[in-house]
Amino acid sequence: MNTEVKTLARLLRTPEGIILKLKEKMDKIAGKSGPAHLGVIERIVQENKKKVEQALKEMGFKKKDHPTPEQVFQSLLKKTKETNEALLDYFGRPDFSKAGSHQGLIDAIKKLVGDLTGFYLKKEKAEELFRNNPPRRIMAELGYGDVEQMLKKEDIFELFSALRFAEDNDWLNNVFLKPYFSLNKDDFEEREIRIMVLSDKWAGIGEKFLGGKLHHMSHLKEMGIVFVIPVKKINPGEALYLLFMTLHYIFEVDWHARLFKSYSPRPDFARKMTKALKVETSGLPLPDGGRMSWRIAPSYLAKKNPDDPRLFEPHLSPESWHFSQAGAVIDKFSQLSPETKLGFWSGLDAAAGIFAGGGKEELVSFNLFDNGISLLAQGGFEPKYLYHQQETLWNKLFIEYLGKEKLDQVLMENLNKGFVAL
Repeated sequence: MNTEVKTLARLLRTPEGIILKLKEKMDKIAGKSGPAHLGVIERIVQENKKKVEQALKEMGFKKKDHPTPEQVFQSLLKKTKETNEALLDYFGRPDFSKAGSHQGLIDAIKKLVGDLTGFYLKKEKAEELFRNNPPRRIMAELGYGDVEQMLKKEDIFELFSALRFAEDNDWLNNVFLKPYFSLNKDDFEEREIRIMVLSDKWAGIGEKFLGGKLHHMSHLKEMGIVFVIPVKKINPGEALYLLFMTLHYIFEVDWHARLFKSYSPRPDFARKMTKALKVETSGLPLPDGGRMSWRIAPSYLAKKNPDDPRLFEPHLSPESWHFSQAGAVIDKFSQLSPETKLGFWSGLDAAAGIFAGGGKEELVSFNLFDNGISLLAQGGFEPKYLYHQQETLWNKLFIEYLGKEKLDQVLMENLNKGFVAL
């Protein structure tokens, strides 16, 4: 077994045998498609080493240094803070506790991505869904006893957004989503993605239901909405968080609009769309039969359990694919505006280093999103984040063999099935 296979297995926290079998099968598959892809794993490992070494150099470490995992983590956190401060300066030091202060950042993002039009639920149908199953918590918080009065006075896009944080998940999945199974393509229309900051009245409601959760942003794939919940307390790293999460959600919403439109001519359109909205990862064993099988994991499994066994088998992440698209836009932004200090993070999406300290070796992610969330969480070294880098590296492994277009196609065609067998 070569050194690169062992190294990649360590970078992915997976058994070496898994990587060796993947290499054997994917080398054959890629060979059938045209160019020889022997050496993919070697190339990935060497590229990772080069990028980590360059990043360490930029952070002030010398070749003779042997930094501990915590020293590297703290240096990355310092870089993350510098990037966030540079972004705040770029946008004029906005006070993100006020709804109107986000507009400069939103305008910059819109300019970077352009107008994205997609296949989204009509406003009239959204109102009908509320009439069928009035959201009692939202109505109580806003002081309404009658759903018609609420629909007359409130913005349906804000009301729909509030479903994500003010209502119970069981009620959403078992009650509110039930009529989704009766939706058809005529209930949808083409319109632009809406990026919005909820009005200030939602700040107290959001705080009540979100509690101490880090994320105060979300999205609605079927409605084409990316939204920010206003908060009174702003966490460190807020500018960076708003930038990468807004971009991530834009690409996630846009991708699902294409997915739902591809489902729309089929008789099982509503069933497939509703299943996709539930974001569930199959727990069934991957099929074998000699073919190369990849699980499709629509959610970040490591957020709930970093030792979920599905994380250690070949798998593809739609979430990570959307983050990679966001990363490409951030790279573009860094080139247009180098004063944002985003350039340091370019090309580090899948990068990680293994460092020794305290009698053991530990993995440290160089991924911007992992470090951005670590800054936001203020949790220190031990609960450091790895999952964005891990999932990006699994996707990169597939991309290096078969390409980005093939990854997008495979995810879209097999999301509902939960795996792809090549």
